[in-house]
Amino acid sequence: MSATATDTPRLLLLSSEFPPGPGGIGTHAYQLARQLTARGWAVTVVTAQEYAPAAARAAFNSRQPFAVVPLPGRAGGHATTIAARLRAIGQAMRAARPDLLLATGRRALWLAAVLGPICRLPVVAVGHGSEFHSDSAVARAMTGRAIAGAAAVVAVSDYTAGLVRAAGRPRRLLVIPNAADGDRFGPTSAPLLPRSPALLPLPGAPVLLTVGRVGDRKAQDVVIRALPRVLAVHPDVVYVMAGIPEKQAAFTALAEELGVAHAVRFTGAVDDDDLPALYNRADLFVLVSRRTAGGDVEGYGIVVQEAALCGVPAVVSRGCGLTEAIREGETGVSVPPDDPEATAAAIVALLDDGDARARMGRRARELAARATWADRVADYDRLFREVLTAAGRLMPDAAVSELVTRHS
Repeated sequence: MSATATDTPRLLLLSSEFPPGPGGIGTHAYQLARQLTARGWAVTVVTAQEYAPAAARAAFNSRQPFAVVPLPGRAGGHATTIAARLRAIGQAMRAARPDLLLATGRRALWLAAVLGPICRLPVVAVGHGSEFHSDSAVARAMTGRAIAGAAAVVAVSDYTAGLVRAAGRPRRLLVIPNAADGDRFGPTSAPLLPRSPALLPLPGAPVLLTVGRVGDRKAQDVVIRALPRVLAVHPDVVYVMAGIPEKQAAFTALAEELGVAHAVRFTGAVDDDDLPALYNRADLFVLVSRRTAGGDVEGYGIVVQEAALCGVPAVVSRGCGLTEAIREGETGVSVPPDDPEATAAAIVALLDDGDARARMGRRARELAARATWADRVADYDRLFREVLTAAGRLMPDAAVSELVTRHS
Protein backbone atom coordinates (compact mmCIF):
# COMPACT_ATOMS: atom_id res chain seq x y z
CA MET A 1 0.00 0.00 0.00
CA SER A 2 1.59 3.27 -1.08
CA ALA A 3 1.67 6.36 1.12
CA THR A 4 0.21 9.58 -0.25
CA ALA A 5 0.84 13.19 0.66
CA THR A 6 -2.46 13.34 2.57
CA ASP A 7 -1.87 10.24 4.70
CA THR A 8 -0.93 10.59 8.36
CA PRO A 9 2.52 8.98 8.53
CA ARG A 10 2.83 6.39 11.29
CA LEU A 11 6.01 5.93 13.29
CA LEU A 12 6.95 3.20 15.75
CA LEU A 13 9.73 4.49 18.00
CA LEU A 14 11.75 1.77 19.73
CA SER A 15 13.76 3.26 22.59
CA SER A 16 16.02 1.63 25.15
CA GLU A 17 14.87 4.15 27.76
CA PHE A 18 12.14 6.75 28.18
CA PRO A 19 10.84 9.20 30.80
CA PRO A 20 9.80 9.45 33.53
CA GLY A 21 13.12 7.76 34.26
CA PRO A 22 16.34 9.74 33.68
CA GLY A 23 18.72 9.47 30.73
CA GLY A 24 19.70 11.40 27.62
CA ILE A 25 18.50 8.70 25.21
CA GLY A 26 15.08 8.80 26.85
CA THR A 27 14.95 12.60 26.79
CA HIS A 28 15.84 12.58 23.10
CA ALA A 29 13.19 9.95 22.32
CA TYR A 30 10.55 11.87 24.26
CA GLN A 31 11.25 15.08 22.37
CA LEU A 32 11.10 13.26 19.04
CA ALA A 33 7.74 11.72 19.94
CA ARG A 34 6.35 15.01 21.25
CA GLN A 35 7.50 17.19 18.37
CA LEU A 36 6.66 14.69 15.62
CA THR A 37 3.15 14.33 17.01
CA ALA A 38 2.80 18.11 16.82
CA ARG A 39 3.97 17.91 13.19
CA GLY A 40 1.18 15.49 12.26
CA TRP A 41 2.74 12.05 12.81
CA ALA A 42 0.93 9.22 14.55
CA VAL A 43 3.60 8.07 17.00
CA THR A 44 3.73 4.91 19.08
CA VAL A 45 6.62 4.57 21.54
CA VAL A 46 7.69 1.09 22.63
CA THR A 47 10.10 1.16 25.56
CA ALA A 48 11.17 -0.62 28.73
CA GLN A 49 10.79 2.41 31.11
CA GLU A 50 12.79 0.53 33.74
CA TYR A 51 13.88 3.40 35.98
CA ALA A 52 10.55 4.61 37.35
CA PRO A 53 7.84 3.07 39.57
CA ALA A 54 4.80 1.61 37.83
CA ALA A 55 2.45 4.32 39.14
CA ALA A 56 4.74 7.10 37.91
CA ARG A 57 5.02 5.44 34.49
CA ALA A 58 1.27 5.05 34.16
CA ALA A 59 0.59 8.66 35.17
CA PHE A 60 3.26 9.98 32.79
CA ASN A 61 2.12 7.84 29.86
CA SER A 62 -1.52 8.83 30.29
CA ARG A 63 -0.63 12.52 29.83
CA GLN A 64 1.10 12.09 26.47
CA PRO A 65 -0.46 12.99 23.10
CA PHE A 66 1.10 9.83 21.63
CA ALA A 67 0.79 6.16 22.53
CA VAL A 68 3.34 4.63 24.91
CA VAL A 69 3.63 0.84 25.13
CA PRO A 70 5.75 -0.12 28.15
CA LEU A 71 7.49 -3.45 27.71
CA PRO A 72 7.13 -6.12 30.43
CA GLY A 73 9.79 -6.03 33.13
CA ARG A 74 12.37 -8.75 33.70
CA ALA A 75 10.68 -11.80 35.18
CA GLY A 76 10.98 -15.58 34.98
CA GLY A 77 14.37 -15.74 33.29
CA HIS A 78 15.97 -14.23 30.22
CA ALA A 79 14.14 -16.34 27.62
CA THR A 80 10.76 -15.69 29.24
CA THR A 81 11.40 -11.94 29.36
CA ILE A 82 12.42 -11.83 25.69
CA ALA A 83 9.35 -13.82 24.63
CA ALA A 84 7.02 -11.54 26.61
CA ARG A 85 8.61 -8.43 25.16
CA LEU A 86 8.45 -9.73 21.60
CA ARG A 87 4.74 -10.45 22.06
CA ALA A 88 4.18 -6.92 23.33
CA ILE A 89 6.15 -5.45 20.41
CA GLY A 90 4.25 -7.53 17.89
CA GLN A 91 0.93 -6.45 19.36
CA ALA A 92 2.03 -2.80 19.33
CA MET A 93 3.03 -3.06 15.69
CA ARG A 94 -0.25 -4.67 14.74
CA ALA A 95 -2.16 -1.86 16.47
CA ALA A 96 0.04 0.96 15.15
CA ARG A 97 0.59 -0.37 11.58
CA PRO A 98 3.68 1.84 11.25
CA ASP A 99 5.18 3.09 8.03
CA LEU A 100 8.61 3.54 9.60
CA LEU A 101 10.68 2.16 12.48
CA LEU A 102 12.90 4.52 14.46
CA ALA A 103 15.42 2.89 16.79
CA THR A 104 17.34 4.71 19.52
CA GLY A 105 19.59 2.94 22.01
CA ARG A 106 21.69 -0.20 21.54
CA ARG A 107 19.07 -2.90 22.13
CA ALA A 108 16.52 -0.95 20.11
CA LEU A 109 18.98 -0.88 17.19
CA TRP A 110 19.45 -4.64 17.38
CA LEU A 111 15.71 -5.24 17.54
CA ALA A 112 14.95 -2.94 14.60
CA ALA A 113 17.61 -4.71 12.53
CA VAL A 114 15.49 -7.88 12.87
CA LEU A 115 12.02 -6.37 12.69
CA GLY A 116 12.65 -4.15 9.67
CA PRO A 117 13.32 -6.98 7.19
CA ILE A 118 10.63 -9.25 8.69
CA CYS A 119 7.96 -6.56 8.39
CA ARG A 120 9.40 -5.00 5.22
CA LEU A 121 9.69 -1.61 6.91
CA PRO A 122 12.38 1.03 6.49
CA VAL A 123 14.44 1.68 9.61
CA VAL A 124 16.12 4.87 10.77
CA ALA A 125 18.68 4.44 13.55
CA VAL A 126 19.90 7.11 15.97
CA GLY A 127 23.45 6.94 17.30
CA HIS A 128 24.16 8.54 20.68
CA GLY A 129 27.65 7.18 21.30
CA SER A 130 27.37 4.40 23.86
CA GLU A 131 26.01 1.94 21.28
CA PHE A 132 29.25 1.67 19.34
CA HIS A 133 31.72 0.28 21.85
CA SER A 134 31.65 -3.17 23.36
CA ASP A 135 34.07 -5.87 24.47
CA SER A 136 31.74 -8.42 22.87
CA ALA A 137 32.41 -9.37 19.25
CA VAL A 138 28.79 -10.50 18.96
CA ALA A 139 27.51 -7.12 20.17
CA ARG A 140 29.78 -5.27 17.77
CA ALA A 141 28.60 -7.46 14.89
CA MET A 142 24.94 -6.87 15.77
CA THR A 143 25.46 -3.12 15.94
CA GLY A 144 27.31 -3.15 12.62
CA ARG A 145 24.45 -5.09 11.06
CA ALA A 146 21.93 -2.59 12.41
CA ILE A 147 23.90 0.34 10.96
CA ALA A 148 24.33 -1.28 7.56
CA GLY A 149 20.68 -2.33 7.37
CA ALA A 150 19.16 1.04 8.25
CA ALA A 151 17.84 3.30 5.51
CA ALA A 152 19.58 6.15 7.35
CA VAL A 153 21.56 6.71 10.53
CA VAL A 154 21.38 9.95 12.49
CA ALA A 155 24.32 10.85 14.74
CA VAL A 156 23.78 13.37 17.52
CA SER A 157 27.26 14.89 17.06
CA ASP A 158 30.18 14.88 14.67
CA TYR A 159 32.05 12.82 17.25
CA THR A 160 29.29 10.20 17.24
CA ALA A 161 29.25 10.20 13.43
CA GLY A 162 32.86 9.06 13.57
CA LEU A 163 31.86 6.21 15.87
CA VAL A 164 29.11 5.19 13.45
CA ARG A 165 31.55 5.03 10.53
CA ALA A 166 33.97 2.98 12.59
CA ALA A 167 31.26 0.54 13.67
CA GLY A 168 29.59 -0.15 10.32
CA ARG A 169 28.84 0.99 6.81
CA PRO A 170 25.80 3.27 6.88
CA ARG A 171 23.97 3.78 3.60
CA ARG A 172 23.23 7.35 4.63
CA LEU A 173 24.64 9.22 7.63
CA LEU A 174 23.76 12.70 8.80
CA VAL A 175 24.32 14.70 11.96
CA ILE A 176 21.40 16.29 13.80
CA PRO A 177 22.66 17.70 17.12
CA ASN A 178 20.65 17.45 20.30
CA ALA A 179 18.92 20.40 21.95
CA ALA A 180 17.29 21.15 25.29
CA ASP A 181 13.74 21.98 26.27
CA GLY A 182 13.34 25.75 26.31
CA ASP A 183 9.80 25.38 27.65
CA ARG A 184 11.16 23.77 30.84
CA PHE A 185 14.61 25.26 31.34
CA GLY A 186 15.54 28.90 31.74
CA PRO A 187 16.45 31.49 34.37
CA THR A 188 14.14 31.30 37.37
CA SER A 189 13.99 32.60 40.91
CA ALA A 190 11.77 29.70 41.99
CA PRO A 191 12.84 28.21 45.33
CA LEU A 192 14.58 24.85 45.37
CA LEU A 193 11.97 22.65 46.98
CA PRO A 194 12.83 19.20 48.38
CA ARG A 195 10.22 17.29 46.40
CA SER A 196 12.86 14.66 45.67
CA PRO A 197 13.50 12.84 48.96
CA ALA A 198 17.29 13.38 49.13
CA LEU A 199 17.30 16.93 47.74
CA LEU A 200 17.93 19.41 50.54
CA PRO A 201 18.05 23.21 50.43
CA LEU A 202 21.56 24.30 49.52
CA PRO A 203 23.61 26.84 51.45
CA GLY A 204 24.39 30.23 49.99
CA ALA A 205 27.75 29.06 48.66
CA PRO A 206 29.27 28.45 45.22
CA VAL A 207 27.72 25.32 43.75
CA LEU A 208 29.28 22.93 41.26
CA LEU A 209 26.67 20.68 39.67
CA THR A 210 26.73 17.43 37.71
CA VAL A 211 23.46 15.92 36.48
CA GLY A 212 23.66 12.29 35.37
CA ARG A 213 24.10 8.76 36.62
CA VAL A 214 26.69 8.71 39.41
CA GLY A 215 29.20 6.27 37.95
CA ASP A 216 32.28 5.64 35.89
CA ARG A 217 31.27 7.33 32.63
CA LYS A 218 30.13 10.64 34.16
CA ALA A 219 33.40 10.64 36.15
CA GLN A 220 32.18 12.47 39.23
CA ASP A 221 35.20 10.92 40.96
CA VAL A 222 37.47 13.22 38.91
CA VAL A 223 35.66 16.28 40.29
CA ILE A 224 35.89 14.86 43.83
CA ARG A 225 39.66 14.45 43.32
CA ALA A 226 39.78 18.06 42.12
CA LEU A 227 37.98 19.38 45.22
CA PRO A 228 41.01 19.67 47.55
CA ARG A 229 42.60 22.16 45.12
CA VAL A 230 39.29 24.00 44.64
CA LEU A 231 38.55 24.19 48.37
CA ALA A 232 42.00 25.56 49.07
CA VAL A 233 40.94 28.71 47.16
CA HIS A 234 37.15 28.62 47.63
CA PRO A 235 36.56 26.82 50.95
CA ASP A 236 32.75 27.18 50.88
CA VAL A 237 32.22 25.38 47.53
CA VAL A 238 29.65 22.57 47.45
CA TYR A 239 29.67 19.87 44.77
CA VAL A 240 26.20 18.47 44.03
CA MET A 241 25.73 15.22 42.12
CA ALA A 242 22.17 14.67 40.89
CA GLY A 243 21.37 11.29 39.38
CA ILE A 244 20.92 7.58 39.97
CA PRO A 245 23.49 6.78 42.70
CA GLU A 246 25.17 3.84 40.97
CA LYS A 247 28.56 4.35 42.66
CA GLN A 248 27.61 6.63 45.53
CA ALA A 249 29.19 4.40 48.16
CA ALA A 250 32.55 4.30 46.37
CA PHE A 251 32.53 8.04 45.66
CA THR A 252 31.52 8.82 49.26
CA ALA A 253 34.48 6.75 50.48
CA LEU A 254 36.75 8.66 48.08
CA ALA A 255 35.49 12.00 49.39
CA GLU A 256 36.08 10.89 52.98
CA GLU A 257 39.59 9.68 52.11
CA LEU A 258 40.41 13.07 50.55
CA GLY A 259 38.85 15.03 53.43
CA VAL A 260 36.20 16.70 51.24
CA ALA A 261 33.09 14.80 52.30
CA HIS A 262 31.66 17.97 53.90
CA ALA A 263 31.63 19.61 50.43
CA VAL A 264 29.85 16.79 48.60
CA ARG A 265 26.11 16.21 48.16
CA PHE A 266 24.39 13.24 46.51
CA THR A 267 20.73 13.95 45.72
CA GLY A 268 19.81 10.70 44.01
CA ALA A 269 17.50 10.93 41.00
CA VAL A 270 15.92 14.38 41.00
CA ASP A 271 12.25 15.04 40.33
CA ASP A 272 11.77 16.65 36.91
CA ASP A 273 10.04 19.61 38.58
CA ASP A 274 13.17 20.31 40.66
CA LEU A 275 15.70 20.27 37.84
CA PRO A 276 15.25 23.85 36.53
CA ALA A 277 15.66 25.33 40.02
CA LEU A 278 18.65 23.07 40.69
CA TYR A 279 20.40 24.22 37.51
CA ASN A 280 19.68 27.83 38.45
CA ARG A 281 21.24 27.31 41.88
CA ALA A 282 24.51 26.20 40.25
CA ASP A 283 27.44 28.51 39.57
CA LEU A 284 29.16 26.02 37.26
CA PHE A 285 28.03 22.89 35.51
CA VAL A 286 30.79 20.26 35.49
CA LEU A 287 30.69 17.15 33.31
CA VAL A 288 34.12 15.64 32.68
CA SER A 289 33.01 12.28 31.34
CA ARG A 290 35.48 9.57 30.37
CA ARG A 291 35.41 6.58 28.07
CA THR A 292 34.86 3.59 30.33
CA ALA A 293 36.80 0.33 30.24
CA GLY A 294 33.86 -1.20 28.36
CA GLY A 295 33.96 1.59 25.76
CA ASP A 296 30.92 3.57 26.94
CA VAL A 297 31.32 7.19 25.93
CA GLU A 298 29.49 10.54 26.00
CA GLY A 299 28.08 11.31 22.56
CA TYR A 300 26.81 14.84 23.20
CA GLY A 301 25.45 15.95 26.59
CA ILE A 302 21.87 17.25 26.65
CA VAL A 303 22.36 18.23 30.30
CA VAL A 304 25.04 20.74 29.24
CA GLN A 305 22.42 22.42 27.05
CA GLU A 306 19.85 22.35 29.86
CA ALA A 307 22.34 24.11 32.12
CA ALA A 308 23.10 26.59 29.34
CA LEU A 309 19.42 27.50 29.01
CA CYS A 310 19.54 28.38 32.72
CA GLY A 311 22.56 30.62 32.09
CA VAL A 312 25.14 28.29 33.64
CA PRO A 313 28.50 27.85 31.87
CA ALA A 314 30.13 24.43 31.78
CA VAL A 315 33.42 22.67 32.32
CA VAL A 316 33.49 19.56 30.10
CA SER A 317 35.98 16.93 29.04
CA ARG A 318 37.62 16.48 25.66
CA GLY A 319 37.83 13.25 23.71
CA CYS A 320 34.06 12.80 23.43
CA GLY A 321 31.00 14.66 22.12
CA LEU A 322 30.78 17.08 25.05
CA THR A 323 32.96 19.69 23.37
CA GLU A 324 30.24 20.09 20.72
CA ALA A 325 27.80 21.17 23.44
CA ILE A 326 29.89 24.26 24.27
CA ARG A 327 31.80 27.00 22.48
CA GLU A 328 35.31 26.95 23.90
CA GLY A 329 36.01 30.03 26.00
CA GLU A 330 32.62 31.48 25.07
CA THR A 331 30.04 29.29 26.84
CA GLY A 332 32.35 26.93 28.68
CA VAL A 333 35.81 25.41 28.80
CA SER A 334 37.15 21.93 28.13
CA VAL A 335 39.77 19.92 29.98
CA PRO A 336 41.48 16.59 29.33
CA PRO A 337 39.57 13.57 30.67
CA ASP A 338 40.73 11.96 33.93
CA ASP A 339 42.72 15.06 34.89
CA PRO A 340 41.78 16.37 38.36
CA GLU A 341 44.45 19.09 38.26
CA ALA A 342 43.21 20.57 34.98
CA THR A 343 39.60 20.25 36.18
CA ALA A 344 40.42 22.08 39.40
CA ALA A 345 42.29 24.81 37.53
CA ALA A 346 39.35 25.41 35.18
CA ILE A 347 36.85 25.52 38.07
CA VAL A 348 38.99 27.90 40.14
CA ALA A 349 39.58 30.22 37.19
CA LEU A 350 35.85 30.56 36.54
CA LEU A 351 34.94 30.93 40.22
CA ASP A 352 37.64 33.61 40.55
CA ASP A 353 36.22 35.69 37.70
CA GLY A 354 32.55 36.34 38.34
CA ASP A 355 32.25 38.74 35.41
CA ALA A 356 33.63 36.20 32.93
CA ARG A 357 31.40 33.50 34.38
CA ALA A 358 28.31 35.70 34.05
CA ARG A 359 29.27 36.67 30.50
CA MET A 360 29.72 33.02 29.53
CA GLY A 361 26.41 32.13 31.15
CA ARG A 362 24.55 34.79 29.15
CA ARG A 363 26.17 33.62 25.93
CA ALA A 364 25.42 29.99 26.75
CA ARG A 365 21.74 30.80 27.22
CA GLU A 366 21.63 32.87 24.03
CA LEU A 367 23.06 30.07 21.88
CA ALA A 368 21.12 27.25 23.56
CA ALA A 369 17.85 29.16 23.07
CA ARG A 370 18.50 29.20 19.32
CA ALA A 371 18.84 25.40 19.13
CA THR A 372 15.30 24.28 19.86
CA TRP A 373 13.92 20.76 19.75
CA ALA A 374 11.30 22.01 17.31
CA ASP A 375 14.05 22.95 14.85
CA ARG A 376 15.98 19.72 15.36
CA VAL A 377 12.89 17.55 14.94
CA ALA A 378 11.99 19.43 11.76
CA ASP A 379 15.20 17.95 10.34
CA TYR A 380 14.12 14.47 11.46
CA ASP A 381 10.70 15.03 9.91
CA ARG A 382 12.24 15.87 6.54
CA LEU A 383 14.50 12.85 6.68
CA PHE A 384 11.68 10.48 7.63
CA ARG A 385 9.48 11.71 4.78
CA GLU A 386 12.35 11.24 2.34
CA VAL A 387 12.82 7.67 3.58
CA LEU A 388 9.09 6.97 3.28
CA THR A 389 8.99 8.38 -0.23
CA ALA A 390 11.87 6.11 -1.22
CA ALA A 391 10.20 3.07 0.43
CA GLY A 392 6.77 3.83 -0.98
CA ARG A 393 4.76 1.39 1.13
CA LEU A 394 3.17 0.70 4.52
CA MET A 395 3.72 -2.38 6.64
CA PRO A 396 1.95 -5.53 5.36
CA ASP A 397 -0.60 -6.78 7.89
CA ALA A 398 0.41 -10.37 7.17
CA ALA A 399 3.97 -9.74 8.33
CA VAL A 400 2.78 -8.34 11.66
CA SER A 401 0.41 -11.27 12.18
CA GLU A 402 3.29 -13.66 11.49
CA LEU A 403 5.44 -11.87 14.10
CA VAL A 404 2.73 -12.04 16.77
CA THR A 405 1.94 -15.70 16.02
CA ARG A 406 5.62 -16.69 16.07
CA HIS A 407 6.09 -15.44 19.63
CA SER A 408 2.70 -16.27 21.15
